[in-house]
Amino acid sequence: MDNEIKMGGFNILPPGIKNLLIINVLVFLATYVFAKTGTCDLDKWLGLHFIGAADFHPWQFITYMFMHANFEHIFFNMFALWMFGSAVENLWGTKRFLVYYFITGIGAAIFHYTVIFFQIHPTMALLNQFLNDPSLATFQTLVAENPGKYLNPQALQQMSDMLQANIGNLSDCVVAAESAKANILNSFNIIGASGAVYGILLAFGMLFPNAQIFVYFLIPIKAKWLVIIYGALELITGLTAADGVAHFAHLGGMIFGIILILLWRKMDRQPIGYQPDRSYFRKRKEKYYVSDESRRPMSDEEYNARRAAEKQHVDAILDKISERGYDALSQEEKDFLFKHSQK
Repeated sequence: MDNEIKMGGFNILPPGIKNLLIINVLVFLATYVFAKTGTCDLDKWLGLHFIGAADFHPWQFITYMFMHANFEHIFFNMFALWMFGSAVENLWGTKRFLVYYFITGIGAAIFHYTVIFFQIHPTMALLNQFLNDPSLATFQTLVAENPGKYLNPQALQQMSDMLQANIGNLSDCVVAAESAKANILNSFNIIGASGAVYGILLAFGMLFPNAQIFVYFLIPIKAKWLVIIYGALELITGLTAADGVAHFAHLGGMIFGIILILLWRKMDRQPIGYQPDRSYFRKRKEKYYVSDESRRPMSDEEYNARRAAEKQHVDAILDKISERGYDALSQEEKDFLFKHSQK
């Protein structure tokens, strides 16, 4: 199962992937049209701003995943989503796949802005100290300890000289500090499905670790090594580069992905990829299941016995795939596994 991907009777464009592709393309076209006509700035309303910024809204944790900066951005994200996501959705089923997709996307944003918080905290602390106690002394502390990344040192020094010459200018300094604080908070805005796509890449690498991926359609590499290399590159680039790319969001999608997969693995008590016939978001009601033979309510014991038998059958099929490959399954086994993955 983890050596090669054979789609067989599985859907090459499963419903979750198909609908995500459609929504992303429609939003991208709408963004382009609105920008050309000057009707609305969708980046402002749908891109994810820093919590506390004037332009932040809670819905942006979802909508930012459907926004893209240009054609190249959306093309490579959607291609990777289809390439890696189709196999994952076929194995997991649409419900679990979409839950995973959105959780890793939201997790990517949380991780990214957690890193941003620690980056801007020294500057914000100095600004808040001055705004909470406006005085020449606190402003001079702001000037002396300013890290320099978010506030212009020369401009601050000019304002400090002006304040020393005339303390009456203190109110102007307060206004400038409030404006600087608002501008810093509102300067961050992330868009794109990359965080969730990196989560999908992580899932593919864990589900099919030995599958051959051709980088640039030429260089073969196993999925597990591709995931490790991409994760390491995002960490290194995030720490060293200032290219405007949300590298820590990509890394965050992978981190939340591995946490979620391991959590599901523990809950299922099954190999990664097994999709149990139950929902994690509502309580199972065994007593309302009906026996096929008598159409009577099924007891808990009968239900549990049936589920155990199905579980054993799924385990046997997965073992057979692992040992001999997907093509070794009979049509009945393929149908049973496909039907089970859709529940």
